[in-house]
Amino acid sequence: MKVKSSFKITGWEPAADENDEIADIARARIRKEFAGEMTGTSVANAILYQTPVQSGGYAALERITAKIGDRAGTFVVQHSGIRDTDGSGPAYGDVVPGSGTDGFEGVTGSMQIAQGESGEYFLLDLTFA
Repeated sequence: MKVKSSFKITGWEPAADENDEIADIARARIRKEFAGEMTGTSVANAILYQTPVQSGGYAALERITAKIGDRAGTFVVQHSGIRDTDGSGPAYGDVVPGSGTDGFEGVTGSMQIAQGESGEYFLLDLTFA
């Protein structure tokens, strides 16, 4: 099942910054709200790396609490990405096997974060057991 859902970041809680002369490395808890084919919220724990020229990368584990059609529950995605100096770059990930609860029990799949005219969105490709 292919699912497209826009999101907005509703919270950003820095954990600690470790700065050096090459790059800023930080940890943060990030909260999102989803709208579209998937509605709900999420909480992610991320490690972020940013260079002085504004390129960077990140890795995150994100628990999503959502509803897709008649299904409701939670699942976890692990994703990472690279950002070029112009702000573009790929971000991909996978559903952590065995992480689904309730209506998402047994879910597997992959995800991508993309950007359009109206903002960022998740593209999920999910398979249900």
